[in-house]
Amino acid sequence: MAEEEREEPRWSGAAPVPAPAPKRKRWLDDESVFPPPPPPPDSPPRDPTLDLPTGRAVEEDTPVDPWADADPLPSYPVSYPPTRPDPIVSAPPPPQLPVPVPAPAPTPPARTRKAKRRPEPAGPPPGWRPPPGYVAVPVRRRRRWPWFALLSLLCCCGCPAWFGQPMWTQYPASAAVPSAVDGLTLRDDPQSRRATQQLKDELNNAYMFKEGTFAGLFVDRDDKLATVFGTTGFHFSPDDDVTSEINRLTGPYHLRQVRTVESTERGESRRCGVGTDNGAEVVVCSWADHGSIGTGVFTRLDVNDSNKRLSRLRDTIVTRGSDG
Repeated sequence: MAEEEREEPRWSGAAPVPAPAPKRKRWLDDESVFPPPPPPPDSPPRDPTLDLPTGRAVEEDTPVDPWADADPLPSYPVSYPPTRPDPIVSAPPPPQLPVPVPAPAPTPPARTRKAKRRPEPAGPPPGWRPPPGYVAVPVRRRRRWPWFALLSLLCCCGCPAWFGQPMWTQYPASAAVPSAVDGLTLRDDPQSRRATQQLKDELNNAYMFKEGTFAGLFVDRDDKLATVFGTTGFHFSPDDDVTSEINRLTGPYHLRQVRTVESTERGESRRCGVGTDNGAEVVVCSWADHGSIGTGVFTRLDVNDSNKRLSRLRDTIVTRGSDG
């Protein structure tokens, strides 16, 4: 009877809410008028749902696995037939794709330089008429000289003409020995003729590609002897040829103090030296140009006077094609 009158706990579904603490009005009030906060509970309150009736006399708090006593596999050993292994099927190799060839880079279009067009002169307005008595005067166009073409012409033609002018003025040439030259008289005795022929023979042996030879022995009023001999023909390098001529005469005349002397025209070379001939001291001077080569042997004259006399003999004996 006492058990039936016992009232079961009622669950309201809400937790108990503690009473609120007195509200503080200002934070500067004295803390001693407020009660201290309650201490924290030792353990959390028990869930009231655990006290509800479940229909069982005794209910354990720990959960129980419902499948603990059920074992799907039998306790005795079971043998299964062997399974046949599945054949391993290898996958086909992936198809070999062709290697892409990079396309050639496009060549940039050539840049063409556009020619500048001169603006056309503005014409008269439509319907315009010249006033009465107007006479049109033609405007003379300014001439533009082709300076670049003239400069190229001078370089291509002027330079060869400058260097080649001595060649065509000095070659071809001919020689003839006169009977008298500037106070000198040609000796025509037998001994002089034999000496002249001997000089020509020596020239014929020394110069194979000659065109002509000449030789002569002269004497003036003071018995100063002057012997001249040489050849005519083309000489490309007068400097080398006059040096060879002096070297050829160094032995017979025992030349010394050989030096280059002043020539009278462009393209000609001269050299003079002092030597001996039959015991007498002589001056030997040679010239060479593009058309002739010759030598003069002078007695009782110095080098400068011998060079001047050689010029007069050469101008009288040698005649060039340009001279007529």
